[in-house]
Amino acid sequence: MDKEKRSFRTEIKAVLAAAPDEFGLSALASSSKIPVADWEVIVDADADFFRDGDRVCRREAVFRGRSFLITPETWEIAEGVLIPGHRFVPYVDPEVFPSEIVLRTGRRKIRTRAGSFAVARIVGCFALLGSEQMLDVLMAESPENAFLRSGVRGDSEVELTVFDLADFYREHEFEEGDALKCEVVDYRRGEVKFTFLSGSERSAAAKRKFISSLDAACESALRGAGDYLEIPEVLARSFFLGGEALDVPGASLDEFIRESLKIVLGSDAEGNSELRVAADADDDDDETILPEGLSISSGEIGTLPAMLKATCSAVTPEELDGFILDACATREMDFSSVFARAFRAREPEFSDDAQEAVFMNAVEDRFEELTRHYDRADDELKAPLRSDVMEAVEERLTFFADAAALEHGAETLDPEKLRRLAAVAARMGEFLKLLNREDFIPDAHEVEHLEAQLETFLDEQDAAIEALREDFSKPKPRGNDKK
Repeated sequence: MDKEKRSFRTEIKAVLAAAPDEFGLSALASSSKIPVADWEVIVDADADFFRDGDRVCRREAVFRGRSFLITPETWEIAEGVLIPGHRFVPYVDPEVFPSEIVLRTGRRKIRTRAGSFAVARIVGCFALLGSEQMLDVLMAESPENAFLRSGVRGDSEVELTVFDLADFYREHEFEEGDALKCEVVDYRRGEVKFTFLSGSERSAAAKRKFISSLDAACESALRGAGDYLEIPEVLARSFFLGGEALDVPGASLDEFIRESLKIVLGSDAEGNSELRVAADADDDDDETILPEGLSISSGEIGTLPAMLKATCSAVTPEELDGFILDACATREMDFSSVFARAFRAREPEFSDDAQEAVFMNAVEDRFEELTRHYDRADDELKAPLRSDVMEAVEERLTFFADAAALEHGAETLDPEKLRRLAAVAARMGEFLKLLNREDFIPDAHEVEHLEAQLETFLDEQDAAIEALREDFSKPKPRGNDKK
């Protein structure tokens, strides 16, 4: 760097240090002889500032006093802990290590404690750090976690420093759907205070509005990024670009990434996790959030649909949703009962304990998501139709379970008859997918049409199954039998 450039940099740095929290760059630069382009280079390289065209804002000011929500997982509530992980990203300085956050409620500082946790259980609490930073943080937590470099099973345990919220959860009878309403006290020091926010006080409309606003802000941040941005930086820039629309927190970041239909979590060709606009993602994009080299199972642990297929459960994603929504309609919302109903005919075949743990967590997450958003009024006319479909699904699953239990298994079943049953099952699956759509609210006339259509499907399935049952009595074919 030549002498003139060094002089420019020194002058710009001095002016920036004394600048207000927000300013127009061209106006600030007008008092000097240094070209605005040079100011832009210096500002863009300075982690203390955000820039959007001519508008510049000090990063600390964006998050000073900002309110945000944290929604602990059900298992965290049960164990009386809060995993810091990515929960305070991007609301405190990136230089503050997660377990070094100062967390207060009222005048009381929340204590931390050490604990051992299964990787499959906690990995989702670190996902928004990005895969590389996730691994760095986990290994920096304790020397005992050094084994992560060489791979790990999902039931392997890591040592973590966590917040002890047992008393707080107990005092407020905290349950899934409740939240910690947080406020940034000191961005640089990583100090945050929080109060209890009951799930009954949380507005579904406010949640949707917040997610929609953050969707738009994230898309702007991603579209405007010339180079790859790590996930925490995408989120930080999103709150800068989102402005007042994000001042009132309607959802936590955990809820946002779980429920957003526009912004998805995936990984690039090099295995680095990233946020991307869903419309830009290919169907075969890798959706893993694990760091490269960190494998928690020998089996499929990606998406829930992929795991359903890999574990030969015979239940499709729309059928699983149907079982859950049918339970909502009948007010029998017990997870264990729903799981048993969906998988009792044929239990999933897991590669190992780690895959089972991830699968169970994914199914429970889906159960919690659908039950939390269930709208009884909108579902009133669809519920009886769905109930009939789910009874038919159970009949089909039971039939195959019966066939598998026979001495000869399903070997004697006629392939053409099986194709007929598969065809009606596929049509019924599309029908169920329509019923499960939250935005599909049929009127009475449409329901009559749907009832007639469903009656046809049910008759076709009954006929197909009856035809197949005729094959049960056939003798087992022998390899040397002559046709």
